[in-house]
Amino acid sequence: MWRNVALTVFLAALTLQPTASIDAAPAGDAARGAKLFGTLPCVSCHDVTKPWPGGDICPNLGNIATEAARIVRSREYRGKAKTAAEYIRESIVDPNAYIVPGASYRTADGKSVMPKDFGTTLTGAQIDDLVAYLLTRR
Repeated sequence: MWRNVALTVFLAALTLQPTASIDAAPAGDAARGAKLFGTLPCVSCHDVTKPWPGGDICPNLGNIATEAARIVRSREYRGKAKTAAEYIRESIVDPNAYIVPGASYRTADGKSVMPKDFGTTLTGAQIDDLVAYLLTRR
């Protein structure tokens, strides 16, 4: 009998699908992230006042927290993130992990137009701050 119970619990655990959350408390400081976002070249391409995707060069980020949660649940997404915060971090440090559909968001060779070096030029704390800020954009 215990064997059947254990098997049932095991099989039930396999069928559970995690859902992406935008409510997880970020490690960074949103106010510092907002200030940093304004001083980095982010604002040259991204608009945080308009909804996703839009944007002539890159996606608008006005509701990125909501969209990030949707993206990680989508069938098209092939990155490693499981939450909106993880997706935003992944997009900053590895912009080629998942490129939003849209020709203007890619170079001629199909890579992301976003700079690839933010993962090495920004500190972990700065990335945490940017993620915390972008999670406020719902």
